[in-house]
Order: sequence, then structure tokens, then C-alpha cells
Amino acid sequence: MYRPYLLMIMLCILSTGLIAQQKKPVTSKIMTPGLQCDDCKLRVEDYLKFEDGIGKVVAYPKSRYVMVTYFTDRTNLENIKTAIANVGYDADDVTANEDSYKRLPTKCKKAEDGGHPKN
Repeated sequence: MYRPYLLMIMLCILSTGLIAQQKKPVTSKIMTPGLQCDDCKLRVEDYLKFEDGIGKVVAYPKSRYVMVTYFTDRTNLENIKTAIANVGYDADDVTANEDSYKRLPTKCKKAEDGGHPKN
């Protein structure tokens, strides 16, 4: 005879196994020297929060870096750096996408391009 509680027990065991397989998030610091103001901060945070595998993003314009928490089974650090470059900012060793950089507001560009002077 079929017993409903047996099915429930099996589902619980399976779901526990699936949860245990998910990797823990990793947090990394990415240097972004072009990150200069609150507009830059919002631009990077808003763009990255839609990237697959990213759990949390906090940009620090005064210190010019971004802290990113991500899931290694869904993305990696190089993909995140490329995403920041696609917004128009250098990210560690990845250079900003030229077209994206050109679309940034003048105040968010490098000092030699009319942006904020270096501090």
C-alpha cells in the first residue's frame, strides 16, 4: 500500500542533498581606479546586480574598489571584471571597454578626459 509520508521523506532527503551541493559564496575585492563618485558607484552596482551568480556588490568610490560576493558555480572573477569593464571602468588588469567608457558622463571619466581630478 502506498504511504504518503514515505514520499515526503524521500523528497526531504533529495532536497537536502541538492542544498548541500551548492557552493558557498566567495567575496573578492576588485580595484577600479576610475570609480570616483556616487554616480560611478550606482552605475557599477546597478549593472552588476543583474549579472548571473552575483549575490552582493558594494562599490567604494573614495577607496576606488568594488567588493563582490559571487557563487563560483555560476560565475568567476574574470567574468565580473569583464562586466565592470563593460560598464566603462578598468577592473584590476582588465581595461575598460572603449565604447562604454565613451558613453560615461564627463564627470565619471579620467581627469585627462575632463573627469574628476586625481586625489
